Amino acid sequence: MRQVRFVDTAVGVIPTQVDYADYRDVAGVRVPFRRVITWTDGRSTIELSQVQPNVRIDAAQFAKPAAPRAKAEAR
Repeated sequence: MRQVRFVDTAVGVIPTQVDYADYRDVAGVRVPFRRVITWTDGRSTIELSQVQPNVRIDAAQFAKPAAPRAKAEAR
């Protein structure tokens, strides 16, 4: 499968292409474990080794961070 997107910029239309491969079944859904993203001046490859559906995330991960401590005043 392939997805191609075009963005209109001041220098012209810039395409971004994403190629999906290595589909595997994860809890009844076929998921691409390899993605190759190509744009005008580069390419990135993303390879997943493991996918887990509906993994529980600790609520503390969404808690507001503590306020930064005040720095000691210079004398």
